[in-house]
Amino acid sequence: MIDSICDPAQAPAFVRARLAEGADYLKIVIDDGTVHGTRLPTMTPQTAAALTAAAHDAGLKVVAHAITASEAGTALDAGVDGLAHVWTDLPPGHPASQRLAERARARNVFVVTTLAYFEAVTAGHTPTADCARPGSPDNAAGALRALRQAGVPLLAGTDVTPFTPAHGTGMHRELRLLTEAGLGAEEALTSATSLPARHFGLTDRGRIAPGLRADLLLVDGDPTRDITAVSRIADVWRRGVRQTGPA
Repeated sequence: MIDSICDPAQAPAFVRARLAEGADYLKIVIDDGTVHGTRLPTMTPQTAAALTAAAHDAGLKVVAHAITASEAGTALDAGVDGLAHVWTDLPPGHPASQRLAERARARNVFVVTTLAYFEAVTAGHTPTADCARPGSPDNAAGALRALRQAGVPLLAGTDVTPFTPAHGTGMHRELRLLTEAGLGAEEALTSATSLPARHFGLTDRGRIAPGLRADLLLVDGDPTRDITAVSRIADVWRRGVRQTGPA
């Protein structure tokens, strides 16, 4: 059974239970199902704010799953530390996207990008002239550009599932999509290495430096100039130990 919460007053006990389970951070879901053509029960803004406050009191960061501009706005109002997904219900260049991105920057919120997810779940769908179609990869890329312009930290992520996008290759695709949306190759590489480590408090990894974990890839090419080089893996080291077998 999965614990649930239906009242803001339950937030402290809910967070204590997650701490007892060993949680490193709290993820809340603010999603009414619109993007995927369904209707889902969703928590109230008051409950989102109460959960965020209780998690912060316990020393936990809070990440919110939100995939529309309205849901992202609710998460920002709640005081979350990060958003899992860009929003996908506004067409590229929409003024509301830029305003929302600026709000995220003002609140020091990071965003996990997941462009590969939106591409994967819409694969095979017949394109339409309506760029405002919920879940559109074009909308997702437009939101990402607004966030980048506002200076919001962008963390590469795929929202990989047992179905799609695929583990491993999904991240390579994500990095490619990030550069297609306007990030430089080095910027995209940073989004998958040192930035996630910094924002999740993982001080022992994410960079190549003395004293840090030696989790390393040797690749054929220069990924700071051509991000596709990260998929041409020649060798792998995990905690300083060279791994055997096919790369």
